[in-house]
Amino acid sequence: MVAKPELLAPAGDTESLIAAVENGCDAVYLGATTLSARASAANFAPDELADAIDYAHLRGVKAYVAVNTLVKDSETNDAADLLYHLDESGADAVIVQDVGLLSMARSLAPDLPIHASTQMTVHNSEGAGFLQDMGVTRVVLAREMTLDEIKQVRQNTDLEIEIFVHGALCISYSGQCLMSSMIGGRSGNRGVCAQPCRKRYRLRTLPGGREVKTDGEYLLSPKDLNTSRILPELIEAGIDSFKIEGRLKRPEYVACVTRIYRGLIDRYMEDPPGYFVSDDESRALAQVFNRGFTAGYLTGNPRGELMSRKRPYNRGIHIGTVIGCEQNRLRIRLSGTLCIGDGIGVAGAAGDVEGDDSGTIVRQMYTNGRQVDRAGSGTVVDIPIFSDAQVRAGSTVHKTLDKPLMDSLRSSFTSPTPLRRIPITITAEAAVGSPLGLRIEDNDNNAVYVHSEYVIERAVSRPTTGEEIVRQLAKLGNTVFEVSESDIDLRIEGGGDIFIPVSQLNRVRSDAVSRLADARIAGWGGGARARHRHDRSADAAGTLRATEPRALVADTSRSSPAVSLAVSVSSMDGVRSAIAGGADVIYLGGESYRGEGAEAFDLETATRYVHQSGRRIYLNTPRIASDSQMRGVADAMSGARRFGADGVLASNHGVFRLAEEMGLDIIVDSPLNVFNRMSLEFWAERGAGLVTLSPELTLAEIREIAKYGAAECIVHGRITLMESEHCVVGGVLGGSGSCTARCEDCGFELVDEKGYAFPLQMDTDCRMHLLNSSELCMLDHIPVIVRAGVSSIRIEARAVDSERAGAITRLYRTALDGYSARDSKIQSTCKGITGKYTTGHYRRGVL
Repeated sequence: MVAKPELLAPAGDTESLIAAVENGCDAVYLGATTLSARASAANFAPDELADAIDYAHLRGVKAYVAVNTLVKDSETNDAADLLYHLDESGADAVIVQDVGLLSMARSLAPDLPIHASTQMTVHNSEGAGFLQDMGVTRVVLAREMTLDEIKQVRQNTDLEIEIFVHGALCISYSGQCLMSSMIGGRSGNRGVCAQPCRKRYRLRTLPGGREVKTDGEYLLSPKDLNTSRILPELIEAGIDSFKIEGRLKRPEYVACVTRIYRGLIDRYMEDPPGYFVSDDESRALAQVFNRGFTAGYLTGNPRGELMSRKRPYNRGIHIGTVIGCEQNRLRIRLSGTLCIGDGIGVAGAAGDVEGDDSGTIVRQMYTNGRQVDRAGSGTVVDIPIFSDAQVRAGSTVHKTLDKPLMDSLRSSFTSPTPLRRIPITITAEAAVGSPLGLRIEDNDNNAVYVHSEYVIERAVSRPTTGEEIVRQLAKLGNTVFEVSESDIDLRIEGGGDIFIPVSQLNRVRSDAVSRLADARIAGWGGGARARHRHDRSADAAGTLRATEPRALVADTSRSSPAVSLAVSVSSMDGVRSAIAGGADVIYLGGESYRGEGAEAFDLETATRYVHQSGRRIYLNTPRIASDSQMRGVADAMSGARRFGADGVLASNHGVFRLAEEMGLDIIVDSPLNVFNRMSLEFWAERGAGLVTLSPELTLAEIREIAKYGAAECIVHGRITLMESEHCVVGGVLGGSGSCTARCEDCGFELVDEKGYAFPLQMDTDCRMHLLNSSELCMLDHIPVIVRAGVSSIRIEARAVDSERAGAITRLYRTALDGYSARDSKIQSTCKGITGKYTTGHYRRGVL
């Protein structure tokens, strides 16, 4: 029989924590006030974290803590302190993105389980296996994976598998989005994403700039995930944990979604053939929050059906149609129930729901001139509005907030009487001349025994009856425990009438309940880990803070350290141009893009040509490769070894593991998000000969990291801001069946509300790559980059023609040679080689 999956709910604050637990979750995930990928949630201070973990454990719920951002070197000590605290507090796991933090956790808190965040972009079996080798116990798989792909990972690893089943979706692969970062300095990898995907964009062709008509302007805004209809398939797939997204959502949302998915999972486990989702459940899920629903990629690529192009915010549910608006009153014909206190949103005229809705809370409502508190379907109501919004007859009306529903949900986590109770049994032993003995046990084999300070007396007048004792012991009030009188075993020894004051019964019962609560919390293992924590913390912390830099890859005693110039190209013409321009290293390959100018290459010919020129060549590999696509990657890597290439660039964990197994020299590429010294050392210890640093680092941060190993930074080119399984062009123009590949006819770009244009590239696997609106150019700053101690600088030239690639390479070659020759004068500048350019984060950094 298939195992019941864990239901994992979000807890962005204390109320959401209570809402999740009271409504039936098996586990919660929550974040600290620092180093959490939902930095704008309330989150929990260290002391609050410990209390939250205890709250969950008392009620039989696991608590996972998200420390799932990239960590700056300046935050390393704080991260170590947080890991110690979580270990001591009994957290059931820590969720991480940063491999440096993963390495630190394994060293400082070896008993603390580690879950790999979806921010790690794990999407193939080799990647999952890599993390399993690193001691990870669970992986949160990329949301772009199909159910068949998830099953493959399930079969090929021993890791626990966690997937998202409900909530918001990202348009980009998580961990691979730099858009918010590059636009405004708010990094999604640091938990402060500004959600540029929920903004308006226009689609234009290239060249020419012809605007493409689209059905809505929110071209990067996905619908929300809802898997309630396919839950049986997910359960049968053997997935270990079903995760609800929503640490930024209100607690009522958490209560609603948790309660419904709890019921659905239990319903299927009890009667698989009889599984259903009721209309009320579907309506509640839509009412509490939706941008439209999708099953995502689980059942295959939904293409255009993935997107919510007309509204990037909560739609609510359809509640009626405007039939008139005059004298500040809105007249609506209802198609559902509306109550005072509900929220409504009014869209444009019939058939036109683009643009911002006009929203209001219903404070007053009239039917036939009579004020009412509630009106049903078919009723015509007049609602006073206090807005300048222009509303036309025929406009659709959505209920965006259902007050009775919200009140009901809120009561689930604000009532002093808990919904979630723990059954216990009580054994009481009473005898004249002895204290009252009480043994309380729960269903998890936790048991405590207490006895009263009061010595039982023989009754003089009115004895205490057995019924009175049982009734008093059963009064557990607002505690988390419950007991029926039939589960209380009272044993009165010696016969005769006894007397026990009610106050003494209450006191011993309260003492026993308190001790049982402590026993349940301690029984989760946090205490056992805590006993070892102090034994190692001082030494480990001292090691962390006092470690000296390892020997530099570049000899700092030299006045002009040798820095390699690497150029990434995608064609044989690009190879020749880069070599002619003075490249030391060629990176060839990666994703194959559609459209004009796309050219295949012969790795054997390219390797021979580069080696005859006295240079080095590495096979570039895609950042995303499913299990089926990894076979092609493996073939290419075998070819690289056979043809004598110098190694490979690894952009995901799976490719790195495969390259290790093949014995290839490896360069770690930027999609693996190396953001600190710990991560660089992690990859170096795994055998990477060179590590490409994150493009979100400043020059000052690079200077500190480069002390600890061979580092490369990207200095020129169009940086990829997003890689998405969804192709905007195919979604808009691809037709209702299979994609018509319009991207092969011409180029495309997205234009934001400020007029910035972001080029799109579509690869042969139909993934979309969104490039930065401006070209990165650091030609003017080569001296300071060299002095930062990097071993290599890279030009990203895959998005330009070979002639331009050669010209740019020549300029950087001249700048490097001029620096080495002590000629600080730069002959050409960025303004001379590119129209619009940016220095990226080299100066400003990210939050």
